[in-house]
Amino acid sequence: MRKPLLLCIILIVYVYAHAQNTLTGKVTNGKTGNPIEGVTVKIRHAKAGTSTDNNGNFSLQVKPGDLLEISSIGYVSQTVSLTGGTSLTIVLEPSSTELKEIVFVGSRGAGRAKTETPVPVDVIRINQVELPTAKMDLTSVLNMAAPSFNYNKQSGADGADHIDLGTLRGLGPDQTLVLINGKRRHQTAFVGLFGTRGRGNSGVDLNAFPEASVDRVEILRDGASAQYGSDAIAGVINIILRKDPGHLSINTGWSGYYDHTYNSRKFNAGNQYVSGSAIDGNTFTLSLNDGIALGKKGGFINIGADLLIQGKTYRQADTADWLNKKNALPDINRGRRAFGDGSVTTGGVMYNMELPTKGGATFYSFGGYNYKASDAYAYSRNLSGKPERFPIDNNANVLIVPGIMQKTNDGETYFNPHIQTHIQDASLALGIKGMAGADWSWDLSNTLGRNDFHYFGDKTFNASNIGQTTPTHFDDGGFNFLQNTLNLDLGRSFKSVASGLNLGLGAEFRYERYAIYKGEFGSYGAYDSTERIYPNLVGDGKGDSLRAPAAGSQGFPGFSPADVKTTHRTNLGLYADAELNVTNEDCSGICYSDYRRARGGTREGNHSPRYQARECLYHESRAGQDSRLWSG
Repeated sequence: MRKPLLLCIILIVYVYAHAQNTLTGKVTNGKTGNPIEGVTVKIRHAKAGTSTDNNGNFSLQVKPGDLLEISSIGYVSQTVSLTGGTSLTIVLEPSSTELKEIVFVGSRGAGRAKTETPVPVDVIRINQVELPTAKMDLTSVLNMAAPSFNYNKQSGADGADHIDLGTLRGLGPDQTLVLINGKRRHQTAFVGLFGTRGRGNSGVDLNAFPEASVDRVEILRDGASAQYGSDAIAGVINIILRKDPGHLSINTGWSGYYDHTYNSRKFNAGNQYVSGSAIDGNTFTLSLNDGIALGKKGGFINIGADLLIQGKTYRQADTADWLNKKNALPDINRGRRAFGDGSVTTGGVMYNMELPTKGGATFYSFGGYNYKASDAYAYSRNLSGKPERFPIDNNANVLIVPGIMQKTNDGETYFNPHIQTHIQDASLALGIKGMAGADWSWDLSNTLGRNDFHYFGDKTFNASNIGQTTPTHFDDGGFNFLQNTLNLDLGRSFKSVASGLNLGLGAEFRYERYAIYKGEFGSYGAYDSTERIYPNLVGDGKGDSLRAPAAGSQGFPGFSPADVKTTHRTNLGLYADAELNVTNEDCSGICYSDYRRARGGTREGNHSPRYQARECLYHESRAGQDSRLWSG
């Protein structure tokens, strides 16, 4: 009985294995014919999937009857049913709806179609970018989607390990103006230091509010400083919050890194490094967004919330056979035995609200709160070179602390101090806008934001506390920044001047306060400064064995009373802006090509390509354009 059963199992496995075959394919641009890189090719209702290489090619194990879903940002998605064959060519058409997107930067007039702005504006739909790229935070999403936006992770740079400050055009983070719903966003309290990107600068933490509450991001580069001032030299990032009442969305995901070349667990046989698992940097995210309607005039309140938990990464380079291996180094990295990204746990909530009033004005408000706890390694402390940084007894003998100190196979003892931060970010914006008569629009608003950056030292020591190995956790103090911005904006459009003149006037009053607060005494103070002879340095030829124990917590000494300070400043600004349209705007070429591509449409719903093309042509005919396009 067993033999027939075994034969049946083998036969089933054989048939299933041979039912699959390798499908190769190429994805090209339907307009230019060029290959498209990074297109997601996925089997529906299955976990299998891949993406195209830089030549547009892909390879995937499939079965007859599988449905392939092909998608890429900026292109119309396709679904292909597989009936047989081992090769496939797929043509993706560029998405025409992106061209008609309404944007609010690049002009002080009313929002206008993307193709009609005086300067180019990037529009990034967050929900279209996040899942295909497996990026879990807004800064990383923008880094993938916007060519001019970039940032890099820091390691061993104090507070820079705990916050990601992005830049536009390679300029400083504080030379990019960040707006939320067109209102100035406050900056983080952190100022970059050491050799980090944006050294001496402070920028906006784009991860300090829920990504779930973001509808899209508009990026203006050309001419930004002419409209928005000197703090927009690199450009303007305008974040538009969602207005989506009655639609609950839940998004969750996991991602991690598999680095088989530089993961330190490969080179850790002698306990020289701190290491994790083969897949590290494991990140889990959960986000929710929902909204409800308010009143009967289109009012709403939208609320987004998210939770992100991200683990550490561990990276080193091989030191074996370094003369022959291109990725190897000649020596062990004794200064950074724990090298990689820090861990982060963050959660936040944000709301967006509008409520039209009976008098025709609209009251609006948005704001939120975010809390972030992060942990990163400082530089390693090695007993052979710096014994004064280790806890000692009265005879300068090192006190070993298991669980914090490590011993290598070549006799070295070391520990890696942890720098931890607790970051709180809160904001609130209130405003009212409307029309003064039939001509002038007005907008009065106040925006308040505060960022608090609190440091802690963990798994470290104050070596001047002779004979003691505790405490190993210290409150290092920190700093905070508060900004309050009051705005009044006026605007009027004169349609009779040329093809339209738009006039903008406004004023802004801004108050800013920066404060540094001290840590506990053990984080910065010296209990005993008496010089001692350290036995392990006697006769080693490495230097003077007579040294004073180091004061303060190792890794990041806390802020002392001498550092405590509170300062403030005020700014008052006025602006006037005029924009003249010399000629009529004409998008007939775009509309006509859209209409031609949509002629094969089968439904006349509001979201069909054919309907959208006809809408565009209709507005052209109303504007006095070539009416023959409509009849076509």
